[in-house]
Amino acid sequence: MSTNFIIGKNSVFHHVISATPLEKPLAKWYALYVRSRFEKKVYQELQKKHIECFLPLIEEIRIWSDRKKKVHVPLFQGYVFVRSDLKNKLPILEIAGVVKFVGIRTQPSAIPDEQINWIKVILQAKDAVRREHYPFLGQKVEVVAGPLRGVRGVVSQIRSRTRIVVAVDSIFQALSIEVQPEFLRLLK
Repeated sequence: MSTNFIIGKNSVFHHVISATPLEKPLAKWYALYVRSRFEKKVYQELQKKHIECFLPLIEEIRIWSDRKKKVHVPLFQGYVFVRSDLKNKLPILEIAGVVKFVGIRTQPSAIPDEQINWIKVILQAKDAVRREHYPFLGQKVEVVAGPLRGVRGVVSQIRSRTRIVVAVDSIFQALSIEVQPEFLRLLK
């Protein structure tokens, strides 16, 4: 299964590839820590091996001395998400560029499906997404209306705009999106 979100004239903004979704109930999402600038290569190799994977990309403008160019870069640098039951980790770890599964010591830490789904939903609002540093201060909230309903995060006021920051705790990364304040409910 392949999903492409398109911007303007034939430029691809975001890829979500689920090469061969695992039907096994034990399959969970995990983060792979990969070598610098190897995210797309690792992602392509996972696809070739028919392993369900997810590489969230955002569009950024890069400026060189002679030109500006829109490029698609990983939302979380150094990470690729993979769905696995962990029974056969070796083919994943043998991919050039894969350093390790993210986790505690030798035990990979599962990422809740809910957090992966939040990232996918948020990426659909392509112009409003940007990378954020983790950790951050602010009130925990849940979006109660609109297309982001159910997403939980932390509020950050930036230049009088309300943004919700969603953390992917297992990799200490975060992303944010603008949300109307009236769509937010405070969590305790």
